[in-house]
Amino acid sequence: MSKTNEKYTNEEILSLKEAVQHGDFLLPFDIYRTRMPEYFNSFPMHWHEEIEIVYVKGGYVEFNIDLETYVAEENDIAIIPPCVLHSFKQYNGNEAHMLTMMFNMSMLTNNSTDACSIRYFTPFYERQLSMPYIIKRDHPSYSKIRDIYLSIVDAYDKKRDFYELTIKSKLYELFYVFFAECFEKIDYDTTLKNNTTKNIKAILDYISENYMNSITIEELSASVNLSKHYFMRFFKKYMGTTCIEYINDYRLNIATNMLLTTNSQITEIATSIGITNLSYFNRIFKKKYNMTPKEYRRSLENKRVDSRNLES
Repeated sequence: MSKTNEKYTNEEILSLKEAVQHGDFLLPFDIYRTRMPEYFNSFPMHWHEEIEIVYVKGGYVEFNIDLETYVAEENDIAIIPPCVLHSFKQYNGNEAHMLTMMFNMSMLTNNSTDACSIRYFTPFYERQLSMPYIIKRDHPSYSKIRDIYLSIVDAYDKKRDFYELTIKSKLYELFYVFFAECFEKIDYDTTLKNNTTKNIKAILDYISENYMNSITIEELSASVNLSKHYFMRFFKKYMGTTCIEYINDYRLNIATNMLLTTNSQITEIATSIGITNLSYFNRIFKKKYNMTPKEYRRSLENKRVDSRNLES
């Protein structure tokens, strides 16, 4: 995901439990603008403690949120609660332009135990509420949500006097609409799904910590105390891809960021992500991006030149 004001390190950009701090201590809030496939065409499964709200400005995006697949189109709004597994990718090769808001819920709760926290925010954080992960234009509250969302973005971008107060007040307004018109309390046993999510998070954390080394199916299955055979079926069922395909995709996303942000040799990049066979690296890279790593880097350099020419 492209950050508006700086680049991430290679480890940060794809950490499954993201180590990236969104905003800062004084304002744990940030806005991101992302285009696919400008620099990548997918972002692997991950999770973070912040809530993520995505406004699809153009095209189509395929989200996987809490192990379910959703297709969002232009003007749809996706809500990804804190600590929920999610990923996104191009849908059927369509381009996509996303505007993403990420912030820590502490902005609104301050770890307090007042009525708002007890009645509303705690049940939301603990996932005791049912909610639409994708809000489409035919939703009765869509216009309200979109208008508040865009007013927050405008305040953040312009940073006029007291903009922090504007953002915070608008976030409360946004959550009022969520709680009053979109969320509903649920009462069912989530033990099975929670165990599944726990295992997937453990697997993804293992991959994020060891992608630069050789990773075997035996190691991964042992990390969650599953047999190799069951593990392979489990991973395919809930991730929608094989474990090897996922690891390759994870590594390739790191590689594309390195091609974008460093001058490292392609051999060095391949080795740094745990692939020692250069021909294999080139082959899986071309399969995903329809070009070699060298061609990919050259295309990015050409885009930079074109962008500078347009600015001048």
